[in-house]
Amino acid sequence: MSTALEAGVAGSRFLRLLLRQGEVKTDDSLGRLYLLLAELGYFVKRGDKYRRTSKVQPSISSRLLGAVFDEVIIPHLLGELMKPNYEALFAATALFQGLRTRAASKLGKGTLALVAGWLPCGFSTEISATTGADLVIVDEHWEVLSLEEERISLLPLELEKIGEPMAPSLYVSFEVGRLDDLPLDKYGRFSFAVICHRGVDVKKTREFAEKVYRINFAGALGIFADLLAEALNLGRSESCGQGGKVVYKDPEVCITDVS
Repeated sequence: MSTALEAGVAGSRFLRLLLRQGEVKTDDSLGRLYLLLAELGYFVKRGDKYRRTSKVQPSISSRLLGAVFDEVIIPHLLGELMKPNYEALFAATALFQGLRTRAASKLGKGTLALVAGWLPCGFSTEISATTGADLVIVDEHWEVLSLEEERISLLPLELEKIGEPMAPSLYVSFEVGRLDDLPLDKYGRFSFAVICHRGVDVKKTREFAEKVYRINFAGALGIFADLLAEALNLGRSESCGQGGKVVYKDPEVCITDVS
């Protein structure tokens, strides 16, 4: 997945300019971009400076993923007006697919699951595939949810082509709005809820679900997810283990039970 993220770096005009720097000292908001580039191996931090390594950019470039940086993240960091490119944001969630699948495999079985905020991580059908649970996804960014709905409607056909099974029962419902507006009487109580890299009200989420899991990604994709969440004003996620019990952790994924 880091390779795909690097394709986004190569597709970003702004980040390509940063990669031309041999050495830079930064303590401003752009320092987080250098931190991301260092995590990907393009820079190494020595004291208060970032020095360029000999690592070359990948030959594959994604302008769509590059647009996530140029049109969403970087304008936010620079304090400029930002109009979200929803097609690019939808594509960006694909970067987390491997981590989502790994995390979903640790959640156990369920009948009905709540994704409490689809962006930035994009949790959806991998939860059904591993837990057997039907899904309700809630997010205030209706433009992205409409794109996801189109994708899911095609997913069974695509899986049939490649011989991959679907979950025994798959129902996906989208609720556009904030968690506070979710009609509990419409669904009943959820087996579990998933929160990823955003500031969802955990206390409120407990009213909807038997179990509440907060999932954090680490490394370059974790930095990327944090930047996305901040740019979209989704709130700051608590860190791994904060406010609950760590039920799974590896160098890239942490799952905290905050029930």
